[in-house]
Amino acid sequence: MRAVLPNLDKVSPYRSISPRELMDASDTMPDLVRSFERDGSNAATLLREFMRHIAKVARPYPDAYFALGQKSEDAVDDLGNRAFSSCASIEKGRFPFSGRTPFASFVQEGFDGRTIRYHSFYAKLSITRELLRDDYAFNLRRNPVLRWRAELYANIGAVLKGSCTPVPQGRGLPPKWARNTGALHMVRPLEVAIARVRDLHTDDIQAQVFEALRTAGPQTQSRLTHIIEAATGCPIAEDHEVDPTEDDTADRMGVRQAVAEAWSTLEDSDKSLLIALARGSSYDELIAASPSLNNKVAVSRAVSRVGSLFLEVVTEAIGGTADATATPRTLIEPILTVLAELYPHDFA
Repeated sequence: MRAVLPNLDKVSPYRSISPRELMDASDTMPDLVRSFERDGSNAATLLREFMRHIAKVARPYPDAYFALGQKSEDAVDDLGNRAFSSCASIEKGRFPFSGRTPFASFVQEGFDGRTIRYHSFYAKLSITRELLRDDYAFNLRRNPVLRWRAELYANIGAVLKGSCTPVPQGRGLPPKWARNTGALHMVRPLEVAIARVRDLHTDDIQAQVFEALRTAGPQTQSRLTHIIEAATGCPIAEDHEVDPTEDDTADRMGVRQAVAEAWSTLEDSDKSLLIALARGSSYDELIAASPSLNNKVAVSRAVSRVGSLFLEVVTEAIGGTADATATPRTLIEPILTVLAELYPHDFA
C-alpha cells in the first residue's frame, strides 16, 4: 500500500512569502487612517508614520522649499504637521478627493496603504509636495535672491536638455548630465571647477555649464547651479534684505508653538468658546451652551480676554510688539485658523 504524502506547499511553515504579501500583512496605514477618521484614535501613531515619510520626501529639497527659507528639523516637523492637518481637515476639490478631506477620501474609497502614501507624500500632486511648492512660491515672492537662483537653475536646465545627455542615478534620484565629446578628461574636485568657471570671465551660461562638466565630470542640475553661483556670485545678495510681511504670521513655526502652548493653558470653558466661535455659533447659541456667559457682554469680554492671551504670546514669539491696529478680537480669526490646523478633530 503506497503512502499518500501531504502537499508540503500547503502545510510547510517555510513556504516562501512574496514581498507584496508581507507588505500587505504588515501595512498598518489604512487601519490608522480609518480609526483616526472614525473617532480620532491612534492620532499619535498616525502622525509618527506621517513624519517618517515626510522626512524621506523632504530629503532632496533645498532650503527654499521650507517655511522661512530654512531647512531644519523644526522646518521638516512643521511640514509634517501641516500635511497631517491638511489631510485631516481641509477639503480638496481635485481628484481623487472631490470635495472631501483626504483622510475621508482614503476611507470611503477603501485605499490600501500604498495608494494612501502615494496621494499623501510621493505623487507630484501629493498633499506634501503641494505644501512644499506653496512654501517655495511664498519664499520666491519675498526673496529676490531665490528668484535669481531659480532663473539660473532654469537657464542651466535649458542648456542641459538641449546639449547634454542625462545619466540616470536610480529611482528617486535626479539624473546627472554629461557631454558626449568623445575625449577623456581627468575629473577634478568641485573647487577646481568653480575656479575654472570663474576664470572664464563670461556671463554665457552655456560656456559655464560646459566648463563645469568638462572639469568636474557629470553633475546634477542642482550641483551645476551651485558651481556657477559660487563662481559668479549672486549679483543681488549683498543688497538683499527680506522685507517683513504682514500675512505670514500664522505660518511661522514659533507662532504655531506659542499658540499650542497658550491653548494648553486655557480652561475647558475657554476652549469650548473658541471651538464654538470657529464653528460659527451665534451669541444666543454661545449663551445657551455656557451658564457663565449669560449675556452678550459676557461673551464679548470672554472673547477679549482669550484674545489678549493669544495676542501676548504671538507678539512675544515674533520678537516684536503688536501692531497699533491689532486687537484681541481681530487676532482671534487667524488664531482659530492655526488652532484648526493643530487640533483638526476639536475644530472639525
